[in-house]
Formats: sequence, structure tokens, C-alpha cells
Amino acid sequence: MKTGVATSRTDRLASKYLRLAKYAVVSPMIGLIVRYSSFLDGTNGAPPATLNYGADGDFIKQGDTIVAAIGRDVPLDDTTRVLDIGCGIGRIATAFARQNRIGLYRGFDVVRYGILWCRKAIRDPRYRFDYANIRNDFYNPFGAVEPEDYTFPYEDRSFDLAVAISVFTHLPESQTRRYFAEAMRCLDTGGRAYFTTFLAENRQPGARFALAHSIGEALVERLEEPDLAVGYSRAFWERLAAEHDAVIETVHDGSWSGRKGLRDFQDVLIFRKTG
Repeated sequence: MKTGVATSRTDRLASKYLRLAKYAVVSPMIGLIVRYSSFLDGTNGAPPATLNYGADGDFIKQGDTIVAAIGRDVPLDDTTRVLDIGCGIGRIATAFARQNRIGLYRGFDVVRYGILWCRKAIRDPRYRFDYANIRNDFYNPFGAVEPEDYTFPYEDRSFDLAVAISVFTHLPESQTRRYFAEAMRCLDTGGRAYFTTFLAENRQPGARFALAHSIGEALVERLEEPDLAVGYSRAFWERLAAEHDAVIETVHDGSWSGRKGLRDFQDVLIFRKTG
């Protein structure tokens, strides 16, 4: 029995260090290829599957599904100013561009080649993609700025909608507090934030994650790899919102919890900036 546990832990650590090698060593080379050749441009508005570090599956369909879900809860029109936190390789940005539903878009990410690909794929002047050289154990291990010290490169009250898909599900408490504060600083009064999370109290038998280990307010899946999956209580999010003149307006439960027949995998929280 102990041997099995040890083997499982060894496998997980090996997987972790393979990811580190990919993003510390291979990622810069991919960036050069993306920048100086068309070899990795992809087809039909989607990157090659090997570049898509955001999620497995149909890139186009996923982007369209997320934007449709946002649009059901948040008004979108040609004046909407969108901030995409952790924009990845443009899954949401390309969907917004295809549907021409917004007036301005800014996205940032810690993976340089993702930003380079987005800049080539979307030439619309309303869209801008910023590389954030933030240290991240998986995606940017040699980043120059600690996440807790990062200031979003945008003016106060300059957006109507902030989006963070599968970002807070990987951030410890200190980084979550910083990113949330920065998002709220950048949102205009009345603006909304569409964030995904794992609400720990939603866990049921058969949940995808146990989130059994506490680190401050965060509940994590693995102590040796805490940013693999991170959850928080709804009470934590309510307190955090109150600290930054915001309220939770809508909650959509996700199927990660073990519940069947739900639209989303992760839980969705929609905040409204009140001040």
C-alpha cells in the first residue's frame, strides 16, 4: 500500500518537473518560431493543438461557449470594454473578435508565446495583448515580478467587464487577493467581473477534487503541488468583494463538485462593482 502511494507521488512530481521543463526551456524556442515564421499560425482562427496550453478540446467551440455564457449574464455591446486576466492563447479573445460583440479588449498572460500568437491572429486595433513577466511555478518559473506585487498595466475604472477563466482555481490566497484587488481597481462603477472558482462547500461524493488541505483561506488538492487546484469558500469571496466595493450578483454551480447536469465545470461568480 505504501509503495503505491509513493509511486503515485513520484509520478506527480515527475509530471510537475516535465511541465517546468516545457515552459522554462521549450517555451522560449516556441516563442521564436511563432514570432518569426508561420509554422505555428494554426488554421481557421485556432492555434495548433500543441500550442493550446489553456485547455484540451475544440478551441473554437470552447471560446464561443464561454462568450455565450458571459453574454447570458452580462450585457455586451460595441461599447463594452473587456479585461481578460490570464488570456492564454486567445480562446476568449478570438471568440469576441469572431462575434464582434465588444468595443475594446485588453488581455495579459504570463506565457510569452501565447501573447505573440494572439498578436498575430488578431490585428484589430481594438484588441491589445500584453505579456506579463510574472513568476509562475509552471508557466513562467523565471518571471521577474512576484504575483503579489504585480500591478495590472491599465488605468483605474477603465473596463466594464473583467474575465478570469481558470485563474483563481490555481492561485494561493495572497495572489488571489492581489489579482482581485487589481481587477476591482480597473473596473468602472457598475462594471462586472466574471470569475471562475471552486466553491469548496459545493463538494459532494464523486467530486473531481477533494480540496482537503488548508493553506490559509485556500483549500488545495495537493500540498506538494498546491497550485494544481485551489478552492475557496463563498464566504471568503463575499468578504473579499466587500473589501473592494463589490457584491456577488450571480452564482452558477459547476459539475466539478460531483453534481450532474450542470452547464459549467467550474463554479462561476459574477461580481458587480458598486463603488
